Amino acid sequence: MDLINGKAMSFLQRAQPEDLTEINNLEVKLSLNDSFRESGLSLEGDELDQVAKATHGYAYLIQLVGFYVWDRANKHRNGSTTVSNEDVENGIALATNRFHETVHEPAISNISQKAMEYLIALANHDGATSTKQLATELGKKPNSVTYVQRLLIQRQIIERTARGYVDFSIPLLREYFREARDEILERYGE
Repeated sequence: MDLINGKAMSFLQRAQPEDLTEINNLEVKLSLNDSFRESGLSLEGDELDQVAKATHGYAYLIQLVGFYVWDRANKHRNGSTTVSNEDVENGIALATNRFHETVHEPAISNISQKAMEYLIALANHDGATSTKQLATELGKKPNSVTYVQRLLIQRQIIERTARGYVDFSIPLLREYFREARDEILERYGE
């Protein structure tokens, strides 16, 4: 069932979108530390730093990463209440996969092949990229990809970072395109 585009959920399309800003890394660390401590587990030091960094300050990722790391550590609570590096690595991997399924895939569903090619070109760069450079890489004139850029910005997949520069607005989307590029292109018969 397509919740966002389905007729029964059309109220979501009319809802006022709320722009959530990135949550400060220190706040993430304090919150995670408190939550784990309150549940009887200890998340500190390098493990706490790694978990906080993996959230990118994104509210839903804080929930996902926090839950999956807690779930891994909770399984050995009787033997140790300390969150291990293995708990952190496994929890982050599970959370990242879930984020791909619940955020990345819905975000890129039903976009045109041209838009997908634009996103893949952007994923080849390590940060904000010149829109002119992206157009050149796609073999297009800059003004011919303006519509695609606007659409992707409107869908909150990319954002303007400066005049003439764009980047992904969703955490880990660049990495997702890099990992799943061939699978994504297969959807378009490439």
